[in-house]
Formats: sequence, structure tokens, C-alpha cells
Amino acid sequence: MIGISFHTGGFQDKPLAWVARRLAEIGYDGLEIVCGPAAHIRTSEPLEPQLESTRKLLEETGLRAVAINPYGVKALPNYAQEEDAYAFYTRLVDIAAALGAPTVNFLPGRFPDSCASGWKKIVETVKPILFYAGERGINMTIHNHENMVLDTPDKTRLIIEQVGMPNLKSLCDITNYYILGSDVAYAVERVAPWTIHCHLKGVVGKFPYNHFVVPGEAPDEFPFDEFARALGKAGYQGCISVETFSFWREDKAEIAYEMISSRLAALGLREKN
Repeated sequence: MIGISFHTGGFQDKPLAWVARRLAEIGYDGLEIVCGPAAHIRTSEPLEPQLESTRKLLEETGLRAVAINPYGVKALPNYAQEEDAYAFYTRLVDIAAALGAPTVNFLPGRFPDSCASGWKKIVETVKPILFYAGERGINMTIHNHENMVLDTPDKTRLIIEQVGMPNLKSLCDITNYYILGSDVAYAVERVAPWTIHCHLKGVVGKFPYNHFVVPGEAPDEFPFDEFARALGKAGYQGCISVETFSFWREDKAEIAYEMISSRLAALGLREKN
């Protein structure tokens, strides 16, 4: 069964307790929890009280933590130019381990001088974090993104192979691949051996003229059934995480869940509600 989770940055303006209870009522399976200086889990403040309250909240709602997402900070290589990336990301690894989340996401960023320098900075920065994470049973997931160095499935696959560590994985943000012209089924297939988490946004148009919408909200053009079939063919058993923005419509979580759950059920990839 493919699960459905929600990136809590979509309700960054609401307390995590409110977010979790609402998503559980709708039927979501998990939370992708945003963590950062001013996020749902605030990395600049003592962690243990926050972790204890979050553990209780997950137990109360029956939701699981499916990923930890850095929020309100620069992408990994850019952060590493200015701050202690090892200290920040190992803190996120500790949060993941404490909440039972299997992975910590990161954005690949870009450098103005060349793609090669940004690529090398990712490799240099992520390896020691991967060692720390691996000792704790945690993965690191590459969040592919337009306008960043890792923006195609082949680039994502190549850097994973180059790093050569088993806990470097793919967060398949399929909408970001789609807007850059990737065939949806091909993109899923290329990164499938490493994909343990997915993101989904609705979208109208292609890069650079696209704009994002709630998944399933008219006039969303993203070919969801093609994506779901490709995940099913690959044997994917993780979550599709809904990615939205806090300023979007208040009923975004309901709209996205209704579309995703109904289509997955129709395709035999999820039990009917």
C-alpha cells in the first residue's frame, strides 16, 4: 500500500498539534515535519521537550513521522559555505532517530560559478553526515529541484552512485521533474532503486512558466495516474507527501487527500476509505 503524508510547511502558520489532529481526521498516514530556526520543531531551542510533545502527538493521532525536512534555511551546499552544516544536519538526524522517521531531506542548491563546484560541495558536505546518520539507522534524501544542480533523475542517480553510500537516497519530487520536461514514468524508473519518499504538487504549465496548485485542484495538469502506476510497477511502499504553501486555500489538505486516495484505490495501490 502506498501511504499519504503531508509536508507540514503547508501549515507552517499553525501549531503542530493543530496540524496533526486535522490531518489525522482527514485520513493521512504520516507527517513530513519541518524543522529549523522557526519551524514546527525549532532547532534553535532545546529539543527534548519538543520531541517529547511530538512523540505524544504522534501516538495520540496514530500518524507516523515519515521524514524530517529542513525549513527556513539555505540548501545544503550553500548553507555549508556560511554555517556549520554538519552540526545542523546531524541535529536533524537526531530528531529523525528520536521520532522514528527514516530520513532527513536536503536541497542540492546551486553555486553561481558552476554546476561542478556545487556538485562537489554536496559530495564533500554530505559524506560525513551520512556516516553519522548511518550509525543511527537514518537515511539522507536528495530533494531534486528546479533551478538547482540536481534537477533531473539522471543527475540524482549519478551523484548517488558517485557517493556510494547505502543511506543516500532519493526523495522523488515528481512535479519538479515533470515541469522540466521529464517523462513521469521514466523519472520514477530511473530513481526507483533509491526512492524512499515522494513529493507531489499540482501544477499548471511547464518551467519557467509554470505555477503550482493544490494536487487535484482545478486546473491541475499533473498526470497523477501515470505517476501512481509507475510507483506501483516499481513496488514502491513509501508515502506520497503533499507539498503546499501556508498561504494557499484552507482546505488544501482535504482536496489533495481526496484526489490521491481515490486514484490510488482505483488503481489497486491503496485500500478504499
